[in-house]
Amino acid sequence: MEFFNKAKAVRFKSHLDKYLVADDDEETVRQSRNGGASKKARWTVELVEGNPHLIRLKGCHGKYLTAADVPFLLGMTGKKVLQTVPATKKDISVEWEPIKEGYKVKLRTKGGKFLRANGATLPWRNSITHDLPHRTVTQDWVLWDVEVVDISLLDNEYISSCNSSFSSEYEFSGSNTRSPSITSESRENSLQSAAPEIRWPSIASDRSAHRSGMEFFNKAKAVRLQSHLGKYLVADEDEETVRQSRNGASHKARWTVEFIEGKNSVIHLKSCHGRYLTAADDPFLLGMTGKKVLQTIPATKTNNSIEWEPLKEGNYLKLMTREGKFLRANGGTPPWRNSITHDIPHRTATQNWVLWGVDIVDICVSDLDSGSSLLSPTSSFSSLADDYMGSPDTGSPAIQSGRSWNASMKQVSGMEFFKKAKSVRLKSHNDKYLTADDDEESVIQDRAGSSNNAKWTVEFVEGVDNVVRLKSCYEKYLAASDEQFLLGVTGRKVVQTFPRKLDSLVEWEPIRDGMQIKLKTRYGDYLRANGGLPPWRNSITHDIPHRHHDWILWEVDVVEILPESPPKVSRSESLEDDVVSSSSFRLMSPAFPSLQSGGSSDDSPRKSEGRLIYYNIADDYGNVNDAIEGPSFQFKGHGLEELTQKLEEETGLENIIVCSRNRVNGKLYPLRLALPPNNATMHVVVVPSTSRVASDFIPVTPTSA
Repeated sequence: MEFFNKAKAVRFKSHLDKYLVADDDEETVRQSRNGGASKKARWTVELVEGNPHLIRLKGCHGKYLTAADVPFLLGMTGKKVLQTVPATKKDISVEWEPIKEGYKVKLRTKGGKFLRANGATLPWRNSITHDLPHRTVTQDWVLWDVEVVDISLLDNEYISSCNSSFSSEYEFSGSNTRSPSITSESRENSLQSAAPEIRWPSIASDRSAHRSGMEFFNKAKAVRLQSHLGKYLVADEDEETVRQSRNGASHKARWTVEFIEGKNSVIHLKSCHGRYLTAADDPFLLGMTGKKVLQTIPATKTNNSIEWEPLKEGNYLKLMTREGKFLRANGGTPPWRNSITHDIPHRTATQNWVLWGVDIVDICVSDLDSGSSLLSPTSSFSSLADDYMGSPDTGSPAIQSGRSWNASMKQVSGMEFFKKAKSVRLKSHNDKYLTADDDEESVIQDRAGSSNNAKWTVEFVEGVDNVVRLKSCYEKYLAASDEQFLLGVTGRKVVQTFPRKLDSLVEWEPIRDGMQIKLKTRYGDYLRANGGLPPWRNSITHDIPHRHHDWILWEVDVVEILPESPPKVSRSESLEDDVVSSSSFRLMSPAFPSLQSGGSSDDSPRKSEGRLIYYNIADDYGNVNDAIEGPSFQFKGHGLEELTQKLEEETGLENIIVCSRNRVNGKLYPLRLALPPNNATMHVVVVPSTSRVASDFIPVTPTSA
């Protein structure tokens, strides 16, 4: 609904780059590529009283977009979409529910079908129906770009070809409707006064009025850029090249935004390596027009090759160089596949190759104290906003209590599904339920929704209003592990776990999508119900969907209702000490020798003094003598990168790998996540880069906490 709450009139553009238009016969609806500048492509938005999630769309002929019950072709599933004037306002056939899908929307009828722009040969070409897309290739046929049309100039304008004025009220009187009465004298005066200066806004005029795309970046400290292929702009590890990757959760996909003094319409984008996105002058391939895009450190910041001008294009943007070329995400076969160039697209098929979606990773906080520490240029996350990053779908950060974020950046929370729930069931797109397996570790899908294994107890997190924990019938938490489901595949395992400390691995952020929800992890992945053949069938992973967007949608069935206010469990609350932790961190309670010896509590470590770090150095084969307690130091930092630097100073080693020992199998694993909360004491193992076992670990540049 955010596309329509403040819109008086809109245009809808289909996946074919054609506009939804009301035909001149005042009955049919079709697609037109040249209709964007026509009044027939403009639809007045009317909100439905009593239901804030529904709208009506009125065409220029004063008739409403209607999901008819007449089949488009006999024997086919799709049904006609027409322009009609319903007998009463209670006619649900003229009501549409907008459902956000990334930067586009679906328009759903009361019958659960979607407004669909058909392609292929006649009679399907340019036709509009309402239907459910069952094939993968037609999933995007129900997706629409929404362009808000500013018709403030037209409020008092007489439109001779329309049967009614653009009014939010419409008199329903059956099929016989009347336009507002206009005398010939007033009509003549109106036309004479309006003719010299008032005209229908064209696409060009709309774009020029909203040409700058700086609104995407004004509050942003770091962003991700997603191409038309659903891949992210990433800075490669060679610290020179730039490419596309589906791994949007990687730190390499985050770009720090820098504003240029004296230039309000251009920005710099700095990679995680501290280098700037640069429009080079070298051709990508000899004889081709596209030129390379690289990461560089220019001699001066006045070098205009690192300046990019954001230009808004609907809900997307283009990044233009000073030479008038655009950042372009290429497709096709190698060497073009996943490459990035700057070029001017000349073919119709490549026009959307220069369009980018913007996900805000960090935003500027307006109410911080002057002494607060902000995000450093090479960091990926702010230390003040480390718990939840922006949603890939909404491009907005989660709202934490006690922090006043910019109101315009709020996302649609799905907490209303859980606020009064004591326990719930979650049903996937396969009509199967999220189920805790009998092995008390794995999580699967199962059709037996009445089983106790399909019931999940809801817990709320103290101090965070938009996050829940889900506990299985085995008293274990639903957790997003860091272990890959299959080697070489992006999806990671979702398990039942009983961690020693309740941390962000067992916390899920509900995001509303129509009457369903998505459950998002801290790093922007979503709880996903997989389909297909084994081993995918009935499996559960957490991932960012690039094709099957409905696989991350869940229906919430409330099983038990809370009689009173829900219990909130603090993040720092410890679980039973005798339970084996499945977390990769080895967390232990701080030691207080002064208290044990009868001393004063004033000698105990205070929270302001940081955390206590115990470390051992592994030998050439990765062995550590756990019987000997290693040296320790007080660590006041926040992030894993700071801890690594501190350990290098303490040990005198370089390029070390910081590991922890898994208490289940005794193996060493490199630390990949943020440090545990509340300054808990840590026991870590330092593996030198010269060790024989160092090659077994894949170093991951950590995010700052």
